[in-house]
Amino acid sequence: MERRGRPYLDKLIANARANPLTVLAATDGSVPQSNQYQAASAAIIYKGHRKLERTRYVSGRVTAPDAELNAISCAVHLAVKQANCQHIMVFTDSMGSARRAVDPSIHSGQAFSLSVCRALQEWFEADDLRCITFIYFPSALWWDIHGEAHKYVTELKVRVGHRKTDNSIDALHSRAAHSVLDLWSSTFQDPTYWGSKFLEFQQPDGRLIQPSYLNGGPWLSTFGHSITEFAHVCRCITGHMPIGAYYHCFKINEPHGCTCRAALQFRQHVLFCCRDRYSVHYPHFLRDIASFMKYNPMAFGFNRDPSGVG
Repeated sequence: MERRGRPYLDKLIANARANPLTVLAATDGSVPQSNQYQAASAAIIYKGHRKLERTRYVSGRVTAPDAELNAISCAVHLAVKQANCQHIMVFTDSMGSARRAVDPSIHSGQAFSLSVCRALQEWFEADDLRCITFIYFPSALWWDIHGEAHKYVTELKVRVGHRKTDNSIDALHSRAAHSVLDLWSSTFQDPTYWGSKFLEFQQPDGRLIQPSYLNGGPWLSTFGHSITEFAHVCRCITGHMPIGAYYHCFKINEPHGCTCRAALQFRQHVLFCCRDRYSVHYPHFLRDIASFMKYNPMAFGFNRDPSGVG
């Protein structure tokens, strides 16, 4: 599987077209932004500059990787049928789908992968010199034969029928995840859901940070590199931290004052008033807390007291 830049691709395809035993396959899957339309897949097969076959079809209500996997499966089946073919080169903008295409294990779209593996196995067994290569490049380049495949597939628009069923496991997973996220975001608008001590943070554009599962979400992606630091940050954000104000509220027999001799050690004091710590201005962004934790790694952590609460 290759992943290179445009100059490399230009040279690669020029050499491939000059080889009469090489078949080129451009694949692409398209998932419209509107839920009113179904996904589509397309494959175009070339030998040299001559177009041998092209096909496009509706993939249903599936994810983008599913649609691309369908396209790759179609391309492989078309390519192995071509006469005098020793090398198949598949051009795709999804290496994840390319890997799935030759992965027979259980996953969404496994039926397509099994079909690809069977077709390739029979093709390989006929000649030990045969091989297949998957080439990656960004679809935004609109490069050469893939640009044609992209245009070809996006022109196919078929509305969803009355029975709006999802056609793949990944599509069902995606719908469930978005449903949970929508409910989470909606619930998050209610201040009583946060708790009275929840520390709000802003995004760079000034909007409040909202829950998300993408890349671990805003909080986990910032502090997830360290379990200890993430635990300290969670206590800070939720207000359930082992400091004087918390001990005072729950009548825990621990000092309520701060080490800097302030009468009550509360969160705002620890963050930007305490003279014994590196302080920050009132935190607006997660990076403010990250900066604070860098210089105060023990803040909001429990004392290691074997006798109990600390």
